[in-house]
Amino acid sequence: MKLKDFFTPTLIYRIALGVSFILVIGVSIVFHIQMSSLNRSVDLISDSNKKQFDLEKITSEIIQRENTLRSFIITKDSAFLEDDLKVKRNIFQALNAIKEKLPEDSEDYEHMEVLTSLIQSRFDNFEEILLLATAEDTNTKLLNLKLTEGSEKTKVLRNTIYSLIDKEVNKLKIHNINHRYDIETSTITAFSLTIFVLVILLFSLSKVNTDYQQAQKLNKELNFANQIADNAEKVAGISHWKINVKTGKYFYSDNFFRIMGLEPSSQIVGPEHFTPFIHPEDVDEILKIHEESMANKTASSYIYRIIRPNGEIRYISSTGDFTNNTKGELVKIGVSIDITEEYVSKLALEEKNISLVAINAELESFNQIVSHDLQEPLRKIQMFISRIDDTESATISKKGQDYFEKIRTSANRMQNLMIDLVNYSRTIKENKVFVKTNLNDVLSDVTQELALNIEEKKAKVKIGKLPKINIIEFQIHQLFVNLISNSLKYSKEGVTPIIKISLEKIDFEDRFNDLVFKEKKFYKIVVSDNGIGFKQEFSEKIFMLFRRLETEMDYNGTGLGLAICKKIVENHNGFIKADGIPGTGAVFTIYLPK
Repeated sequence: MKLKDFFTPTLIYRIALGVSFILVIGVSIVFHIQMSSLNRSVDLISDSNKKQFDLEKITSEIIQRENTLRSFIITKDSAFLEDDLKVKRNIFQALNAIKEKLPEDSEDYEHMEVLTSLIQSRFDNFEEILLLATAEDTNTKLLNLKLTEGSEKTKVLRNTIYSLIDKEVNKLKIHNINHRYDIETSTITAFSLTIFVLVILLFSLSKVNTDYQQAQKLNKELNFANQIADNAEKVAGISHWKINVKTGKYFYSDNFFRIMGLEPSSQIVGPEHFTPFIHPEDVDEILKIHEESMANKTASSYIYRIIRPNGEIRYISSTGDFTNNTKGELVKIGVSIDITEEYVSKLALEEKNISLVAINAELESFNQIVSHDLQEPLRKIQMFISRIDDTESATISKKGQDYFEKIRTSANRMQNLMIDLVNYSRTIKENKVFVKTNLNDVLSDVTQELALNIEEKKAKVKIGKLPKINIIEFQIHQLFVNLISNSLKYSKEGVTPIIKISLEKIDFEDRFNDLVFKEKKFYKIVVSDNGIGFKQEFSEKIFMLFRRLETEMDYNGTGLGLAICKKIVENHNGFIKADGIPGTGAVFTIYLPK
């Protein structure tokens, strides 16, 4: 369905009418609320007026009762007492009617309780006066006293009632104000909402044409986006497809046909039309995976070959999974990617890996030859050199002894070279098993191993507190052996060698090429000496295989020691750099990950 077919003017009209209908309902609800508030205001005003009337009536009844009692005392006419019970009943009924409309925990209810008590007390006084007045031997003094007491109670009662009436008058004023406010608010709210509804309706109608034009524009943009997506699929060798499980309909993007070597207009409507293009060796497996996926509603992923009409074989990777469309129907959607170039490259890489395995085997064989077969004749040469030196040195001429010494030196250098070659090959091929190790323990073993060399040079090795880190222990051992041996070898004559190994804090200036080190990620270990040093321009060359500086030509060496150090540090995903000053010494900085 096109976008312009969906966003029709009719739908927009319906939406506008729906919004307006909702707003009208809102207006009705507001009116209902306001009218309910008005009704409550009217009820409050009515209740307040009735309460005032009842209180005034009670006052009138009490005064009337007092007057009839006095008339009875004077005339002794019992006709004045005929309505006594009726008056009393009416008063208490009025009181109960007022209290029923009040919450028991309210202040007004408490006032009415007090008023009830006062009225009851006044009626008790009436009874006492009546008894005294009807007695055969009337106690005039006591009667006058009770009459005076009754007048005082009537006065208190009247004042209490007037006080309550005054409160009701004040409440009535407030109720009237609220009532007027509710009327004004209802009018303003209703008018405002009515205007708002009209504005919404007018705005909706005025936007119909604009929205329709916008829908047309969006439809064009959508078509353009589809073209971009189609071109992107074409460039990337990607296509998409979907299967409607309910209807059984298949859909393929245009680039799916291009990948198959067909024109986009080709009619492939189901597996039966697609199967002939699959490589015969892959057909059964692909159909089985597809059928199981459709039956179990599970995701599928597979790689297969297709044969284009021109006979070209292409490798396709297809992945699909299930979801629901906008109608709630279950569909399977997926992508198919032409991975021919990547797959062929992968096959070539696998062949190279096989070749590398063979090369590694040859290196292993070479390492075996160096470590055993070549060292065996070299050991014999050194053994015969030692025997000749012990038995024949006295008979050899001075010149012969010089030649003999050069032979001994060359043999020793050859042995050192083979040892270093073996060590270097071990850093490449050994299994990298990392163990949490205390570096101080490693350096303790290193200094014991080099104890004779250190003592011979009368050197001082100062080791600070180092951390525990995950390392390949024998490699880190070899690293420090090489660095300390290097410092001992290139020490200055006549100066006590001082070698310092310490853990230092990383600061913001620590960097290696473009990499900036952070304290949270790396340890910084520094090995420094006071030896002959080197020119800073050679700081990278000294780590190269068989690279020796001109200043080193007077010292025995193979050119492999520092290369081994660099390889060991790289095996630990770390970095090593060197800084030197001729005649002052060298500093090797090692960064190892935490």
